[in-house]
Amino acid sequence: MGREHIFVAKTVIAIVLGVLLGYGMASSMKADAHRAKELTMEQYVADFDSYKAKLDGGQLAMAPAVVVGVLMVVALFAVYEALAFGLGKLLARITRGSTDQPVGGPPPPWVADRP
Repeated sequence: MGREHIFVAKTVIAIVLGVLLGYGMASSMKADAHRAKELTMEQYVADFDSYKAKLDGGQLAMAPAVVVGVLMVVALFAVYEALAFGLGKLLARITRGSTDQPVGGPPPPWVADRP
């Protein structure tokens, strides 16, 4: 598997993950905007304690939050590298075929170690 296969695989994986992340963010923002359009002042004021409790209840200490953040980033990079490695192997198999011949094809007939 050559460096060009890894580069192409990492580029493809980064584009696909970027598209999926962008789609997810856009969908979430669209859903939030839809809920905001339907929310009236009376509904918000009537359920104010629930909104406040939701905002106030999500407290997490700094140390566990940092550890969880680091683990999530490490897991994200591990998944990214694993996907890129697998796609690179697939690209190498597709572009080189299933034989163990060198990239340039079989050696010329004047080479001594020709079978």
